[in-house]
Amino acid sequence: MSDAKRRFPKPPLPQWLILTPLRPLLRVWFRPRVRGLELVPKDRPVVFVAKHPKGFLYLETILLGFIVYWVKRDRPLIRPMEQQNTSIHRAPILGWLRRNVNSVPATEEAGLATLAAGESVLIFPGGGRELYGPPDRLDWNGRRGFARIAAKARAPIVPVAIVGADRQHPWRLPVGGKRSLWFPPFPLPVRFDYAFGAPMVPPMPDDADAVADFAERVAEETQALIDRTVAARRGGR
Repeated sequence: MSDAKRRFPKPPLPQWLILTPLRPLLRVWFRPRVRGLELVPKDRPVVFVAKHPKGFLYLETILLGFIVYWVKRDRPLIRPMEQQNTSIHRAPILGWLRRNVNSVPATEEAGLATLAAGESVLIFPGGGRELYGPPDRLDWNGRRGFARIAAKARAPIVPVAIVGADRQHPWRLPVGGKRSLWFPPFPLPVRFDYAFGAPMVPPMPDDADAVADFAERVAEETQALIDRTVAARRGGR
């Protein structure tokens, strides 16, 4: 079957029922602009990598899934990988959604199993470092797990820039430990710019030095993609 005619299956019905009504609302609220989507392969799962957004509702991640998969379903479904034991995951409603709607645990085993099943994964290598760090700046120093997953799965990595996501909650109030209150509690209607980089082919997994070098190159390319997207945004493009 040609790429133009291929249709990947729908997610499980509960996810479909929960997420489908959000699509028009998120598009109106965040008015996304998209660049480079044609670079994302349609014939195989990939490892998407991006800067962790400064927020807690994950609406920019849901919107990313809509952009890549939800309408034409001509690419594999994206499953975000995230920690499962955070305070957000223990919240009564939001926690249930983040545990059960499309995410998988942030472990190498879960990532490899997802890719082997024909679905893509989305990884935020910086995690909490970037949640509390400066906007639009990566902090992946020493983080190489995403590169190992890609190498072992023989899956290309696709860098993603989600510019604007760091400005949806401009104010943060620390309340002890790593907990925070974000203001306003519902995100501002800032415009999101999504940019996709060219797929990057990982080295063989048994060469640790090559995997480490590859992780650095992916980080450099992802930061460069963010910088180009920020510049285009400031230039009104």
